[in-house]
Amino acid sequence: MKTFMLNLLTIVIVIAIIIILLLSLGTDQGARYVFKGNTAYEPIVIKPKEYQCSECSMDIEVMEYNAQIITPEGDTYFFDDIGCLVLWLENRTITTQKSITKTLDTGHWIDVDKAWYIRTAPSPMGYGFAAYENKQEGFIPYEEMKLLMLQGKNLHDPFVKKSLLGPS
Repeated sequence: MKTFMLNLLTIVIVIAIIIILLLSLGTDQGARYVFKGNTAYEPIVIKPKEYQCSECSMDIEVMEYNAQIITPEGDTYFFDDIGCLVLWLENRTITTQKSITKTLDTGHWIDVDKAWYIRTAPSPMGYGFAAYENKQEGFIPYEEMKLLMLQGKNLHDPFVKKSLLGPS
């Protein structure tokens, strides 16, 4: 009888821990990955750690590298790194109303395909890509950045890192 009660108590404690963990992952507005009701299709200004990246689930802390995808329904997905946005889009069939990124040089939000990208930025996920509104020598367009990201030719690749940054 004593063993049965001990096992029952263990099961109750495990279930309570699981329920507490599940409740702590979301808010009363749902998951912290999506802002709903953005029918103005404008960038949503967020605070650090208010939302999580839809691709890597990291809290968004560095606001300068943010990117967002807004669907026709007004759902806004957040990304901590433009590389995460590229990976997320590659793995889904989703209709986007707008894909925007914040730029390092002006701090403006612009369409991802109108931005120019540097390959050696200290981006949150370490891919090295960061958006700029004004083109400078060596910057690449969105489609080239996207291709390099999908091919794994970013700063996670030691050969790419060495060729772009030199020996460390």
